[in-house]
Amino acid sequence: MNNKYLTKNFIMGQEPRWHCPSCDIGILKLVNKFLIHSDAATQKDSNEEWFEPEYSRYVFTGILGCENCSEFVVVTGVGNIEEYYDEEGGGYDTILTPKFFQPPLKIINPNVSSEVPPDVMMHLEQAFQIFWSDSGSCVNRLRTSIEYLLDGLGVTRINANGGRLALAHRINQLSDPKHLEVKDALNSIRHMGNDGSHGSIDIEREELLQAFSVVNYCMQKLYPNISEEVEVMTFVNKVNQQKGFREKNQM
Repeated sequence: MNNKYLTKNFIMGQEPRWHCPSCDIGILKLVNKFLIHSDAATQKDSNEEWFEPEYSRYVFTGILGCENCSEFVVVTGVGNIEEYYDEEGGGYDTILTPKFFQPPLKIINPNVSSEVPPDVMMHLEQAFQIFWSDSGSCVNRLRTSIEYLLDGLGVTRINANGGRLALAHRINQLSDPKHLEVKDALNSIRHMGNDGSHGSIDIEREELLQAFSVVNYCMQKLYPNISEEVEVMTFVNKVNQQKGFREKNQM
């Protein structure tokens, strides 16, 4: 599970260490300051006698810059005020909750081969985009991504009568021994996607990250990065044959 995305909000001035979506190495840093505005209700009521700071609601936007590749990311969301207490008496924190990043942050970054169908990556990126704002729709995008995973494996969407096959039936058609170990995982994504479609539960952030972890597992099992494995094993075999980095007669 990618724990750096477990927290939904943060105290202004204590931004999380989000990774750059372009290089996946650099940490995104805030450029200048967040632009924060009170919403209409806060503007209307803030001068009333009954109004307390905790009733404040905001919208915010900011620019984040990658310290490694100089990419820029726009973040926007909502904010509120929370009171805290400490040894000095306490005070108020501004709490910011991101709702959208552009370009979207990568919740997972599977180490897979180039044979992954483009539609899988497209729906996965769409899931990244709505991760912050709509957990039900997000997990439903993950469910759609496995439909395209199955397309890439040659599993038909059409039954003998020309109708559309249900996802459960498509998953059950996997018969290759190397695919059997992911059938349970694929079915779990199907069930989670159904929860997202029906809106029957409020999907927690931890549950959503677990769903991404399952998709990551399936992608790596179904589309392993063979080229990387071949490169590593070629080097291993060379070292073993030479009994070291170089043949001994060259030393």
